[in-house]
Amino acid sequence: MATESLPFIFGEVAKAKTKDLKKATLIKYDNSALRELLRYAFDPNLKFLLPPGTPPHRYAGDTKEPNPTYLYGLVRKLYLFVEGGNTALKQARREYLFIEMLESIHPSEAELLLQVKDKKVKCRGLTYNLVKNTFPDLLP
Repeated sequence: MATESLPFIFGEVAKAKTKDLKKATLIKYDNSALRELLRYAFDPNLKFLLPPGTPPHRYAGDTKEPNPTYLYGLVRKLYLFVEGGNTALKQARREYLFIEMLESIHPSEAELLLQVKDKKVKCRGLTYNLVKNTFPDLLP
């Protein structure tokens, strides 16, 4: 099976009608990038050191791409943007790197990443409790 994009997976979770189906969907598409993104979105101990909202950025790639998976390789760099992740990084450089990341991924992935950063994931039924019940060791 081909790897599905993270926005696609979140969309499938939103389409699922019951908590059990949502949980089954998360398990079906389970991978390390999905778990990390869920951790950054729902772990109350992870605080992003970036201003709220959408920074100015522009995507230069093909917006009609059906299954963009650029975000998979970049999830491992999210530690740069949270408290305690890289204390030597200056704030201006941190913000620049985040904008650079947004510009390197598909707009649908950038929108999801911005929701994660602001801890306001727009996915119907995707809650802290659902993630905690699906992946018990992921969240405190």
